[in-house]
Amino acid sequence: MEDEIIWRWTSDGEYTTKSAYRIQFVGQAGRQSITPIWKAKAEPKCKFFAWILLHRKILTANNLAKRGWSNDPLCKLCNTTPETPKHLCKDCSYTCAVWDQLVNWLNLHQLPASNSVSSIYRWWKKCRAMVAKDSKSFFDGLVIYFWWNIWKERSRRTFRQEEKTVTELTYLIKEDVQQFQHAIEAVN
Repeated sequence: MEDEIIWRWTSDGEYTTKSAYRIQFVGQAGRQSITPIWKAKAEPKCKFFAWILLHRKILTANNLAKRGWSNDPLCKLCNTTPETPKHLCKDCSYTCAVWDQLVNWLNLHQLPASNSVSSIYRWWKKCRAMVAKDSKSFFDGLVIYFWWNIWKERSRRTFRQEEKTVTELTYLIKEDVQQFQHAIEAVN
């Protein structure tokens, strides 16, 4: 009997590029949907930072240690807890205080505290669920600028030994959001 080539990934045994593409993802764990980042009202560099953050790849102390870099493992914002992406951008006492001021500024008291949910992604998703559909891209931009400015404050403290108060940083976030809104309005 002559050999026969049969593609086992289709019902008729015929190879298709569609079936080959699909088979690449069999057995893969589901990924979190972070596509709203790309629709947010924020600068591309900030959106990219948020994407890296949600993949837990920003170069916080724990990620630097994995690469063999010697550094201070404590968070530069609170100096009490090991620095991880989750701690820095969600659970740190300084970060929580900044978030509380932003919530007060926007009168969004229904939103959960930043340290109320286990992961950055789940917290963001829970907050998004409480925001009106027509405001989601603005809200996503606000959160992205929040994370971006927390990261910049961490860098300011690490590399320049300078620091902003909670109120000063909250003002910088508001300013970033408002400047981006004005830039969008000027283009339209």
